[in-house]
Amino acid sequence: MSRAAQQRAAFRRLAETLHTEAPASDIQQMIVEEARKLTSAATAALCLLTPERDLLDFVAVAGENAEEILGLKIRVNDSLSENVLATGEPALIDTRTAQETGSLFSEMDEEAQPRPRFRDSQSLPRSAVVVPLYYSGKLVGTLSALNKDGDLSEGTPFAAFDQDDLDILTLLAEQIALAVKWDAISRQAREQSRELAVLYDTAQTVSGSLNVQEVMESVLNAICAHVEHHVAALFLMNDERTHLFIAADRGLTDTEREIQLSVETGIPARVLSSGSPRLVSDTDAEPGFTDISDRARALSALYAPIRSRDETHGLIVVTSLQRQAYTEDDLKLLSAVAQQAGIAIENAWLYEDTRRRADESVALYDLSQHINSTLNLDRVLSFVAESVLNLLNADSFALLLFNEKEGRLVTRLVRDPNSVLDAEAFISGFRPKVGEGIAGWVLEWQTPQAVAEVAADARNRSCPMDIYGVASTLCVPMHVNDEVIGVMLALSEKRRLFTVAEMELLYTIANQAAVAVVNATLYQEARNRTRELRRYFSRVAQALGTALDEGNLPQLLTNLCAEAMQAERCAIYRVEDETLKLHASSRFRNSVPPDAEIPLGLGLAGWTAKRGQALLITDLNSDPRSRFHGWLQRDRLSSYLAVPIKNGRKTVGVIELYTAEPREFTRDEAIILNTLARRSRVAERLTPPS
Repeated sequence: MSRAAQQRAAFRRLAETLHTEAPASDIQQMIVEEARKLTSAATAALCLLTPERDLLDFVAVAGENAEEILGLKIRVNDSLSENVLATGEPALIDTRTAQETGSLFSEMDEEAQPRPRFRDSQSLPRSAVVVPLYYSGKLVGTLSALNKDGDLSEGTPFAAFDQDDLDILTLLAEQIALAVKWDAISRQAREQSRELAVLYDTAQTVSGSLNVQEVMESVLNAICAHVEHHVAALFLMNDERTHLFIAADRGLTDTEREIQLSVETGIPARVLSSGSPRLVSDTDAEPGFTDISDRARALSALYAPIRSRDETHGLIVVTSLQRQAYTEDDLKLLSAVAQQAGIAIENAWLYEDTRRRADESVALYDLSQHINSTLNLDRVLSFVAESVLNLLNADSFALLLFNEKEGRLVTRLVRDPNSVLDAEAFISGFRPKVGEGIAGWVLEWQTPQAVAEVAADARNRSCPMDIYGVASTLCVPMHVNDEVIGVMLALSEKRRLFTVAEMELLYTIANQAAVAVVNATLYQEARNRTRELRRYFSRVAQALGTALDEGNLPQLLTNLCAEAMQAERCAIYRVEDETLKLHASSRFRNSVPPDAEIPLGLGLAGWTAKRGQALLITDLNSDPRSRFHGWLQRDRLSSYLAVPIKNGRKTVGVIELYTAEPREFTRDEAIILNTLARRSRVAERLTPPS
């Protein structure tokens, strides 16, 4: 076959190969082999400049000593390619001295790399042809052929390369450039295809859910399906924006999931502050690298910030146990996914926040309606417990009220639907004093506290809570005006980070519940006291009505009412015609006696007698009826209670009480006073004979 036919066949093979999806390295090796055959060279080599452009890297070699030469890196200044790379022009070289030509195969370190041997036992080429290799208009390397075949017998001149050989290598160099360009285009297309596939998968998965955790898990699934990894983790910022905690991961153990990264130091800080992704090709050479796994040292890593609009929410970290495991394309892909994740996470947050606020509003409204519609303390506490468990999704709930006599918190209610706590032991054993334990600290300082690790909190030692199975707690004080009456605790058996929003919600419930608890407690105490007073007064009144004579009864009754009702003054008036006349009085000072007579309808007692209705006044100074009584201006009295004394339907008198301290008399107290007067039959003593 003629040389021209060989050339046509070679270029036809190359053209067919270029249309395949063969890697660029295979095409380069094939071209080098064709270059050796078409130029009848002993050796052909393709050398590419390193990024620093001071070394030549032999990426493809055919012919003699190919295995020894492939992969060598030599200095440009020590090679036959020096002038070609300097001028950009091809060169034909025939037999010269070593001082004139140098060696194409000179090693960068002659002691470290043995010099290749050639078949003529000399290390210098007899002849060579070197052509420049351009890619996108930039000189990137050379294609060379060495030692043209010929008669090698002694005295015979070496064969030399000619212009045809140079032209062939120039054409082949263009084919190499075309192959490199095609490989770059194919690689870019593959990367774009991969990126589109990942983004499509991510969009399909994250857009199908408005649950934050599901969105994060879907994002990691999409990343791990297309990016080689040892560990992958999605970090979110805590509420204080001081640390990053792991919200979703692949490849971490339970212990490793507890790691938190500072937003002020190391690579995470630089990524978050700049808002730009970061590729770490070799972690050993990267200052400030913190591994997220304790089992094996990561050797390369990718960092991408999770952003939405102008706000950074967190970080995605992917690590590998291999150096140089990732490329800029991987970083670009991770950054695109992280950006999409940021938007999806923020949307999910907004949705969950809106739904949470709606649920909370409804729940708080229901709570307010229920606890304000009953004065039964057990019902109030039960509904509060159910509301907290549902809204905060807590494992258990405890409410502790402060006992002033004992100076400590006493557990009033424990609700434990999941049997997390030893409830009986908690009720009997958990009784912190002021300042003791987390609950006592909250009571003393009146400040809500969220504790993720109860056992590790120094305050827990004085009154431990973890011994009852509590891992995390949210504790808030129960305020009524400026007074703290107790604390509420939302409890978790597993480590949990309670949010600021959850703290605010529990604090709101606690303040609503505190008022209801106080009202229910006061009502219960009042009812108990009223019940006891009724029984007591009933017995006393019956005894008074049967055992005493008519003259002693009114005075004894005023003394008894003043003492039993804890009043500073008590008086009984008798109706005579259109006037009230003082019949008996107790505890009045001699210098400030009560009115001896009061016209019917005037003043306090006159109003009561005229209308036949009880009169309850908390602030006497603000009531215009009190101005009728001149002695009241000289006596320091605040509140008033009066009930009419009736015989049948006719009002025959009035019994009245005064207190020095402001007091809200209740209807029950009015009923008690009326019952006492009726049972004592004082009305019969006040009724004039017909």
